[in-house]
Amino acid sequence: MSDFKDKPINRLVIESHKLWEGCILASCVHGVMLAEYPFTLDENKWSGGIYVVDNDEREKAALVFSNDEENELMLGMFCDFMSQRTELVLSEEYSRSHYRGAPEDIQDMAEALSILFEIKAGEKSLPFVTAGFWGEEGQIFSHDNYEDWLEHGGHILEVLMMPFEDAMSYYESKCSMDAPRMEIAERIYRERIKSPTGKAVLKRDEIALLKATGPYNIHVCREVFRQFGVVFEGEG
Repeated sequence: MSDFKDKPINRLVIESHKLWEGCILASCVHGVMLAEYPFTLDENKWSGGIYVVDNDEREKAALVFSNDEENELMLGMFCDFMSQRTELVLSEEYSRSHYRGAPEDIQDMAEALSILFEIKAGEKSLPFVTAGFWGEEGQIFSHDNYEDWLEHGGHILEVLMMPFEDAMSYYESKCSMDAPRMEIAERIYRERIKSPTGKAVLKRDEIALLKATGPYNIHVCREVFRQFGVVFEGEG
């Protein structure tokens, strides 16, 4: 299997802002279910404009957004241990090759982000990256075509790219969400995306409902919500 040295750069049909909204929805669902299922703590994380999803199927994706009113998608990095590329990927050179031809600041950003994908290889820790893309002037580019990107890591984002109703149906089934928590997740999602740089507020009665599902885990919920701009009523 060849590397990316001679592969062209392709434009992927991905709507940057819609993907950000999908990440916010996934995070809202994660937050409302976390009190009952604290073992899912590491599945969704935000740090500024960086969103990381790390699921139980040995798959991981990190997305970097501009963290402003536009929330433009700047970079995506993916790891899928089931990918047929697994014989190639365990090297810094291969990790960087996904971003060859990208603007220099994106390449620097990708190199820094790759630390999240490091695994132990003998005495060294090396990045394990099976796919990647970057944003430039409102468009998304990759050395993979869309099908190859999906096959080697992009499928991790499939639910995040679904229309709202389809995504909620998926979460209702996968997470065993009851109607009250579905309503909370939808309300704070809509409030949060309405003001991309602002905050959404979880009301006291909503907090009480979540606390009833896991009274010893509500502090974990609070911290996770804060990561993506959702605060508890009265706490600012």
